[in-house]
Amino acid sequence: MSQLAEHVHQLADVIGPRPATTDAEAQAAAYIDGVFRERGLEVEHQEFDCPRTYSWAYIAYHVLTIGAAVLSRWFGWPAFLLAVLSAVLLWFDLDTRWGLSNLMPKGPSQNVIARHVPKARRNERVKRVVIVAHYDSAKSSLAFSPGMVKNFGLSFGLMKWLTFIVPGAIFVSALPWTKSWSPYSWYATLAVAAYLVIPLLINLHRELFMKAVDGANDNASGVAAMLGVMELTVPEPDAEPSRYSSEAPVRRTPEAAVEADVVLEDSLLSYTPIAPAEDDIRRSSLGSFGDVDWDAEEPARPAKNQSSFDMGDTVGWDAPLVEPRSDEPEPKLTATESAERHGLRDWLGLGSNFDARHEGKKIGHWENFSEDDDDDFGSKGGSAGDPDFTDPTFATDEAARIRRRVTTGIDRALTEKEVWFVATGAEEVGTCGMQAFLKEYEEDLRDALIINIDNIGTGSLYWVTGEGMARRYHCDRRLASSARRVAREEDLPVRGREYRGLSTDATPALARGFKAMSVMAFDINGRLPNWHWRTDTVEAVQPENLDLAATFVAKLIREL
Repeated sequence: MSQLAEHVHQLADVIGPRPATTDAEAQAAAYIDGVFRERGLEVEHQEFDCPRTYSWAYIAYHVLTIGAAVLSRWFGWPAFLLAVLSAVLLWFDLDTRWGLSNLMPKGPSQNVIARHVPKARRNERVKRVVIVAHYDSAKSSLAFSPGMVKNFGLSFGLMKWLTFIVPGAIFVSALPWTKSWSPYSWYATLAVAAYLVIPLLINLHRELFMKAVDGANDNASGVAAMLGVMELTVPEPDAEPSRYSSEAPVRRTPEAAVEADVVLEDSLLSYTPIAPAEDDIRRSSLGSFGDVDWDAEEPARPAKNQSSFDMGDTVGWDAPLVEPRSDEPEPKLTATESAERHGLRDWLGLGSNFDARHEGKKIGHWENFSEDDDDDFGSKGGSAGDPDFTDPTFATDEAARIRRRVTTGIDRALTEKEVWFVATGAEEVGTCGMQAFLKEYEEDLRDALIINIDNIGTGSLYWVTGEGMARRYHCDRRLASSARRVAREEDLPVRGREYRGLSTDATPALARGFKAMSVMAFDINGRLPNWHWRTDTVEAVQPENLDLAATFVAKLIREL
């Protein structure tokens, strides 16, 4: 069993069903907390209160709407106002805003938040990416039974739109010039409201007789994929050395230098003893160089078959020494000629007659450098030009340039991305965990990119282009564009499609103007496999889906 499949097993089998506000949900939060801490991340628990279920709120909406339709024959305008109130509150509830759900009995839940913040960031604004997955599981319902779930979109749409139509029917019946239509207009209003008896009874049956599901696909699979993304983007503890570490630098061997391809061909590395500490202190005094003895004795010429790596007549560096190979004739090129062949003079901006000692004698002291003594490149020694310190972006540009040089070969996702991993609770009772998270960290998330992972354990993987129960929200364009590019360039079987179902944790983010997108998996019919039904078990989860989702999201983070 892979590690990601083990996470699904622990959440869905060992802990089992995890309804919102229950002890099982708290146990799942503790398990996820432990995985985060094993990776060396700092973890925070965000506690909040939320409804224990959404059913009672929807039962109330249906009762109010049906009651308004019945009362409309005798109390036209009061019934109209009651129906409007029910429709408006239902709309806000579906749009993840305030509704009757907020008045229902509540219990404690929590979000588990872990952050990976890149080290040694200076004068730079790193990109922030938030990976979200809910860990609670839903209570089953007849609406999700195999015989009815295939028509879920139709039944849900009827429930929603008929709730909005009933106030209109009552309004027409209450007009003075429609009095002659009574009682037929009233019968029509009752007919429109009658369908709402079906979802009312289904929700009542759900609360009285149905149990919570294991939630292997929805959404232990999403949590496992999120933890897989963590493993792919966050280095193991102490595996990422800081650039400001106090540890002594590692002295590399000649073999390591050759393997790194930093040694000129036919050259021999010569190591010199480490200078005394006082010399190090003197050399590091960047503020004042003092007088320079340009007449210092020239170092001894190298022995036979070895030549100093110099620049013209200048000997300034302990550079690689050339030694012929035992199985080849003595090389005809000197190190100087070799340097010229590699274009070092041109790179440094030096002429063929440049003599460092002669130029040094003329200058005499570092303080004698003048802005007027510029050569074609801007200053002595081949500088590529004077920096424009008046440019307001100079400091940040220089920091970025230096950091690019230092971090060459390092995973840019680790050095340039701040990644938050958020396991949300109480998603199945109205995305309460995500709403609480967005409310508390609103300022931190305004420029963040939010990727929600939900129901990815079975079926074909997609990024969701649009979702929402009240209004249709399009995903962030940048995230969608990056997802398309990653899928194409990495040849991953991931595509984009709309999701016409219940809200995900991306829905409240999109509704509030945040940049978000969901990653989900659907069956051949475009439905979520085993959705909110007792068949949502570990046996139905495909381990390869977990790996694919984690790989796709990790590559997406690097692309952003």
